[in-house]
Amino acid sequence: MKYNKYKIEDIEVGDEVYFDSTPGQSNHDLYWKVISKLENEERLIVQLDEMGHSDLRWTVNIDEVRQHIKIGK
Repeated sequence: MKYNKYKIEDIEVGDEVYFDSTPGQSNHDLYWKVISKLENEERLIVQLDEMGHSDLRWTVNIDEVRQHIKIGK
């Protein structure tokens, strides 16, 4: 679902975002840490620290971000 609540500039690396699950990625309806931004594509890369696998990543379009917690600098 598209929310269009935030701009890519609103979110910094280190912040946390909440987004809805997709068919290819389930049970991630939690806040996830932003580890990188693809500003030209308006996409965020989040770290999915699931069951100790901190190397898992997921790309989220900025318009899919439902909520945002400011943590980064």
